[in-house]
Amino acid sequence: MNDDFFDETGEDTTNLGFEDNFGKCYHKKFICTPVIMEKVCASGRKCFHDIHYLFENEAGCPIPTDACPINCIASNLKIIGVNIPVPPGGAPPRRVGECIIFTVSYRVRVFYEFFDTAIESIEMGTAAGCFDRELAVPVNNFDGGCVLCNPEENEICVRRINFDCIRAVVVPRPAGFPSTFPPYAIEVTVEKEFFALESGRSIICMPTCAKKCIDLPFPILPGECVPFEKPAKCSEFCQETDLEPGRCAQCPPPQP
Repeated sequence: MNDDFFDETGEDTTNLGFEDNFGKCYHKKFICTPVIMEKVCASGRKCFHDIHYLFENEAGCPIPTDACPINCIASNLKIIGVNIPVPPGGAPPRRVGECIIFTVSYRVRVFYEFFDTAIESIEMGTAAGCFDRELAVPVNNFDGGCVLCNPEENEICVRRINFDCIRAVVVPRPAGFPSTFPPYAIEVTVEKEFFALESGRSIICMPTCAKKCIDLPFPILPGECVPFEKPAKCSEFCQETDLEPGRCAQCPPPQP
């Protein structure tokens, strides 16, 4: 009879849930041995919509009043400290409280149509700009996080999930920009989604046996050999040997 499903009072616990039974067995048979290993401490993902304004075309002229965006492209995404070096005065990705904070840079380019009064025809123009953003991705700890042996040596991984320009529209100059800016701008919305992960060499619990967990086979004495053998899956069968060929060709085949 398996003692794992009887508590200290002798009561049968086979009707309890699997987790309850496993917990009882676990606490009786295993102890925690602290070891130092690489561990994922926390991870999370977050989506961002950033709105930018382009006041001039690539030739340095103000955006026309009748400009009509026909395409918007976001490109050259860089994560500072991940796929490009940290510039002087910059900061690499880092864990701050319940978030992983990092800086990204990217370029946005908009193609638009407008009526060129000088030549009396519809023409196409382009406007572009480069932008930097500091972002914070909330993360959740795994199993209480990490007890880092050297907190300065934790690893931060940041990966892009989505990155695209999803909207472009011409708007009057928003309040807050100086009056020296052109009267109209192209407002673009860039969607970005990131996955962030923190890991490091942490003190973790390695389950080990509180007592002998398995029965080791008896040592083989010199000159003895244990035959190779597997348990049979059939409970009923006909058996023949090279000395009795054709035995199992009878109908019905005889049992041993």
